[in-house]
Amino acid sequence: MTIESTPAQNLAKIRSLAIDTFGSESAAESWLNQHHVLLGAAPIIVAESSSGFIEVKKILSAISYGGAV
Repeated sequence: MTIESTPAQNLAKIRSLAIDTFGSESAAESWLNQHHVLLGAAPIIVAESSSGFIEVKKILSAISYGGAV
């Protein structure tokens, strides 16, 4: 049985991951609300869909681990 997250839950997870990645709420919110070339829109907008959530999560994980994005 799989339990899918709601868009609101996904956005909360992305915000939390962004804060962990960037070290502050203000830096995270800045990144989340700026247009991202790879995503074609602001990450917070892209993360509203389940596929977008996965893409934003991948980028944040790459940033966290020093990968090129």
